[in-house]
Amino acid sequence: MQATLIQAPASKEQRLTAAIAVALMLCLALYVWPRSTVQAVVVPPFMSIFATSVAIADGLTGFLLWTQFRASGRVVFAALACAYAFTTVAAAFHLVVYPGVFAASGLFGAGRQTAIWIWLLWRAGYAVLAALALATRKWPPIQRIEQRRLSGALIIVGSIGLSLALSLAATAARDQLPNLVSSTPSYRHLSANPILLSVWAICLASLLIHVFVTRLRTPMDLWLAVALLAGFIDVTLTLGAGARYSLGWYAARIASMVSANAVLGMLMSETSRTYQRLADAHRALKELSVRDGLTGVFNRAYFDERYPREVALATATGNPLSVLLVDVDHFKDYNDAFGHLAGDECLRRIAQALNSSLWRQTDFVARYGGEEFVVVLPACDPEASLTIAERLRQTIAEMELPVTRANGRHVTVSIGHASSRFHPHAQAAGLLASADAALYEAKARGRNRVENNREDGLKDSFDHRQAAVR
Repeated sequence: MQATLIQAPASKEQRLTAAIAVALMLCLALYVWPRSTVQAVVVPPFMSIFATSVAIADGLTGFLLWTQFRASGRVVFAALACAYAFTTVAAAFHLVVYPGVFAASGLFGAGRQTAIWIWLLWRAGYAVLAALALATRKWPPIQRIEQRRLSGALIIVGSIGLSLALSLAATAARDQLPNLVSSTPSYRHLSANPILLSVWAICLASLLIHVFVTRLRTPMDLWLAVALLAGFIDVTLTLGAGARYSLGWYAARIASMVSANAVLGMLMSETSRTYQRLADAHRALKELSVRDGLTGVFNRAYFDERYPREVALATATGNPLSVLLVDVDHFKDYNDAFGHLAGDECLRRIAQALNSSLWRQTDFVARYGGEEFVVVLPACDPEASLTIAERLRQTIAEMELPVTRANGRHVTVSIGHASSRFHPHAQAAGLLASADAALYEAKARGRNRVENNREDGLKDSFDHRQAAVR
């Protein structure tokens, strides 16, 4: 995931999603701008909801970035985590000093200017720290785990301490700071002040520098640009609104929430995709672990684990279960005649033919050992399973694999059949032994045939000269 975020190029889907988000924000800003001073309905709880959601989103983003730094050692993640830790504290402090939320003029002795100054520190601090993080993009990863922990802790604690110190300073110096809001009793209108315009310029410069340096190549570059643009729109609409609870003010707060959630959404999406890729890889590895490396069908270990469960299930439900043991006739002579590579290819083709001839999802074929395969047919009565066995025999014969001197014919198989219907008291090993005995009988009677083992001593068989049970 670390390489995906800062090295791998952003996908078309990610670029399209980011482009839609940017288009919606710009459309909102352009629509609201001429109407930004229009007074809207005053919703006192809105400020609490807004600041709390932003603080939580920024805190989660900072934590996820910090975990990326802990895992990869890349300093850029720590630098960005520092930016979000800074805004988390600033957003939380902005809430507690905001007039009318917890007290008429805010907590901690906040004055009329405190909230706006902390908001400016919040916006400017994020823009500056995000721009400074660009300088760490090419720094080599910190290899030592202990050094990562120490440096990561120092960076995060330093960022939180800086944000807290600036917020407390803005609160304590409420009477010394320049006035950024008018002195009207309503405390609604912002005044035109160079400090406000400077913060606006810092946010714009940070956005432009980020786009110029990164060229928006990676997912992190792309969504950090969205966050910086949303922050710039926040400042722009706030200055244009000139009043709290105006249309522009509400729109600016929405843009601020977008800024807080842009990178968080990307990180959560990438985390989800990483877990999905891990789950897919786990399934693939598990699939490989139960497959025979040569033939691709299930291996003996898988058969030994699943077959007893199928027998137990058949016993519990009263459904029949049939077992087929398949042996390639004169395979040693085939290997001697054509070589082991040709023998391997022969086994592969036979295994694929057996597997593709099974139509039900519950049926399965496994390599039993050497040139032997075992086919398990759950919930399959003897008549149907004998028909399947004959179909398998015919399928192999019709493949017309090269002849050998031993039999003068194409490659064939002998099949031993056993069904729990004919062996109601047999356990898993006993039923398999019955199929093995039937296979031995098939080979003794000339091969290229199907033999059925019954507990009552009667024999049913198929061979290449007949297509019905006798």
